[in-house]
Amino acid sequence: MTASAPPEYLGVCHLHKDVSTALQILANGLAATTKECETHTVLEVTGFHHKESLLATAIYLVGAVAQCIQSDLGIRKALFDEATLDRDLIRDVESVIGDESVDDDFRRKTRDPWFLEGLSHLVIHLARTDLSLHPVGTVLVKTQLKYDVNDHGLDLIAIYDSGALGITAGEAKAYLEDPNRAIIDASTRLREIDDALRDTELRAAVTQLRSSLSHSQQAQLGAAFWKRERSYYPFLCCDAKHARDWAKKRKSLRKLAVPVSHKVLVPISFDTARDVFDDLSRLVRAYASGNLTQ
Repeated sequence: MTASAPPEYLGVCHLHKDVSTALQILANGLAATTKECETHTVLEVTGFHHKESLLATAIYLVGAVAQCIQSDLGIRKALFDEATLDRDLIRDVESVIGDESVDDDFRRKTRDPWFLEGLSHLVIHLARTDLSLHPVGTVLVKTQLKYDVNDHGLDLIAIYDSGALGITAGEAKAYLEDPNRAIIDASTRLREIDDALRDTELRAAVTQLRSSLSHSQQAQLGAAFWKRERSYYPFLCCDAKHARDWAKKRKSLRKLAVPVSHKVLVPISFDTARDVFDDLSRLVRAYASGNLTQ
């Protein structure tokens, strides 16, 4: 894929403006379908592979690395000196996704899982203005995208409003050839919330996100409020040839102690996911280094 910047993007020194533009392009370019099944709800999001969407995703991910995407989903200027922005950003980006020389093991164990976590954060970000992406309620705030995919915490935590405040927990598994294992492993991690094994982590996340809420919303953050209202988002990515019947009954999802409407399986498939992630890597590095051509 040739790294080319359309006229609407201004370049890395205007990252905050470009992230806003990218989000609008993605809001217009992605499509979502939702189907409630016996054990869970399926949310399929398509369109990421299109050239415009892939570049917009790359810019969003650079924005996430630069910490210009706030917890309340607003956009601020990157926390870098503009004079050194491209040099600092490419260093930080490559510390996460590697450079052009990384081997297949790094791609499989580090880069590809981080990209899927990024897609999961992007879906929840877009859900703030598109309720089809988060049908259980309006997303208010979410945690930052982590740099380290080996961090043992939950991949995503968001607070939403469904009449009462609740927490969405997301787990992303990029097993490109084994989506069934991805669903089982993500569900196992999410079930730890049901078993109160994640309470400390959830309290810490709520403390971090609290200041981004209004005073009236903060007043609703009672002790362990997620025990009354929560939803689970297992995300997976696979090659299209390994896609399954996402609507079939899933024992691992049935075990999760929330209603079917609150167990939202998000499968993202590509003809060849590794090739898409290779293209995304090139775009992320090119934009971060200021080398996208007009």
